[in-house]
Amino acid sequence: MKFSSVSFLAAVFSSPPSTPLFGGSSSVVVVSASTIVEAVKKESGREKREGQGRFLGAFSKADSLRETLLERKNKKPRKVRHWKPNEVEEVDFNSSTALGRLNSTTSLLGRLGIEPSHTKVESFAADLSDGIPCTKENGEADRKCDGYYACDGINPDHVGCGSCNGVRACLFATEAVIGEGSCNGYRACHKTSGAEIEDQSCNGLYACNLSYGIVVEEGSCNVSGWIGETCALAPGAHIGKESCIGDLACKNQDGSKIGKGSCRGFQSCDGAGNIGDGSCNNNYACTSFNGTVSNDSCNCFKACAFGQGTVHDGSCGRAYPDINICKGEYACMHTHGRIGKDSCNDNKACFHSSTFIGDQSCNEVGACFGVNGYEIGSCACNTDFECLCVSEEGEEGSTCDNSDGVFTDAQKSTCKSAKAGKGRKGDRGSASANIFSPDD
Repeated sequence: MKFSSVSFLAAVFSSPPSTPLFGGSSSVVVVSASTIVEAVKKESGREKREGQGRFLGAFSKADSLRETLLERKNKKPRKVRHWKPNEVEEVDFNSSTALGRLNSTTSLLGRLGIEPSHTKVESFAADLSDGIPCTKENGEADRKCDGYYACDGINPDHVGCGSCNGVRACLFATEAVIGEGSCNGYRACHKTSGAEIEDQSCNGLYACNLSYGIVVEEGSCNVSGWIGETCALAPGAHIGKESCIGDLACKNQDGSKIGKGSCRGFQSCDGAGNIGDGSCNNNYACTSFNGTVSNDSCNCFKACAFGQGTVHDGSCGRAYPDINICKGEYACMHTHGRIGKDSCNDNKACFHSSTFIGDQSCNEVGACFGVNGYEIGSCACNTDFECLCVSEEGEEGSTCDNSDGVFTDAQKSTCKSAKAGKGRKGDRGSASANIFSPDD
């Protein structure tokens, strides 16, 4: 064992003077063997630590950190008082959630015969790539979850027969409930967590991809053509029966409500807010519209494109599907304001107008083109270009010529005081069943 002379002398001089050791000065003394052994032990320990690490401070810091971590680990957690709802509060909360709606006996979950107690799904990692044999309600044999990662991360019991077939078709669609014949195609319902998708819906490339919490009624959001994403990127949206059948038809409808039989044309509801029943059924009809479109409205080419505000029932484009005619192209394009019922139903009838237009008004070609600064009452401006406002070359906006009092008369007009209105009339009993009701 090796030790330094300094340590040895320190040990020697630590004892009181005694008998000379080397025959020299009496200041050098004889020490005991135990004292020398202790000095050697201390020195060898110090050299060993220096060999392992040059900075002894690092050891002391590490020891301190370990002690702190041990103290935190052994420290008892602070007690937290958790709020527990009473029975009424719990029922109200559960019924307000998407999962709560799915648990009701009248919901899709109930129709699939799944007990509410089994609705919470944490993780299902089993390999289902070969699909699961199943039988549809009509007795037809089929398969579900057939495809690479088709149903990974979800409960296959919540998938109807003939659904989720395709690569990543329903990957991580946690707590979603999917009806029969739905979500078939590449990432058709990928990550649609908490969604309720009824029968024959969301079929095709990216059809409802990344639309968590979406509610899709029967026969909706099915991709037509090679372009997908019909109802993709639409978290929290509510899509009515047989709606959004078309390339990109309801794309980016975040939180929107789409009625029955609506948005069936190419890009027809791109950017729209709330769309009623039977509306926006032509190419670009409601593209990027910002506001509310009620029932049976905006049904011609670019009828409400880039508009903003509220369009009430039967306005901004009159479609005659039986004879394949649509009267009202560009009817309310770039219009900002409020359009009443049965109004603006002809080509460019209310194009670029920025005003309040009453019921059964502006129902001829260019009747209220560019109107601003004046309101239009009910049953008013129902001849070609009657309330036309023109824009001068190089000027923004349009000028309304009221020299003959046409706009003054239009503002005062009511259907009782006016001549027979030309707006569309008839019984629309289905309007009361719409998913929303504009009140302005």
